[in-house]
Amino acid sequence: MAGVTPEPNYYGRQLQRELKKLREQNRLTQEEAGELVHIEFKKLSRIERRQLPTYHELVMLLDAYGVLSCDYGPYIELWELAKQRAWWRDFHLEDTRYVRMEDEADLKYEFQLGHIPTLLQTEEYAQRSINASKRSIKKFTDLRMHQQERLSTDPRLQLHALIHAPVLHQGVNKAQRDLLIERAEFPNVTIQIVPQRNTLHEGLHGSVILLSFDDPNEPDAAFAESLVGLQDTQDPERTAHIRHVLDRLSELAMSPEETLACLKTARIGP
Repeated sequence: MAGVTPEPNYYGRQLQRELKKLREQNRLTQEEAGELVHIEFKKLSRIERRQLPTYHELVMLLDAYGVLSCDYGPYIELWELAKQRAWWRDFHLEDTRYVRMEDEADLKYEFQLGHIPTLLQTEEYAQRSINASKRSIKKFTDLRMHQQERLSTDPRLQLHALIHAPVLHQGVNKAQRDLLIERAEFPNVTIQIVPQRNTLHEGLHGSVILLSFDDPNEPDAAFAESLVGLQDTQDPERTAHIRHVLDRLSELAMSPEETLACLKTARIGP
């Protein structure tokens, strides 16, 4: 919608936390800090939560918080990174929550119950797995191919993918199998097949993705998608439970070495 300020990116959130920490270290309330730099309390509150300051507002705040001008560098660098236009904005997505967070993550840990993980899909598989209009299929396929660049471009995303075994017999051809083998040999990619057994386990509730970040102050983010839409949370208790579930599934799964051997010998369609 026009006029809506985009949510700050990873670097913007880091800068916001740093500014709030500086204010609190100086034992200033938002009202007091706002008076020092002639910024309205409501705007300073937005700056600490969801709105980037202008360059001059940033400098005024740093000065008010006692930061020496020779030490402005790290804050200015975060501000400049926060101002950069994200590549995924060119795709004009209605909901950017997931793509934005994945693009900023250091580790992606996931279990897929029904499809090959998006970062491991061939273009053909991606096209066939997207349920949308012809025009939208092309857009989302192009998006997925761009997302996959995180696996081979620094800083490389660490991917730990757990795949339910039946997925390998649902629309997976030789090209898709070969791509899985190729990606499994990437140093930053771990793939494990979760065998189908005559027992119940928590993975049967559905696919789930957990994203972790380099910044220790950025909490993990969990995502799950169904026919009713995308759900996400950064609640520490819930994400800790999801990590526990993924760890348990990893224990039930074939080892990465067994998975690779299985992929190489599996009977796959044309």
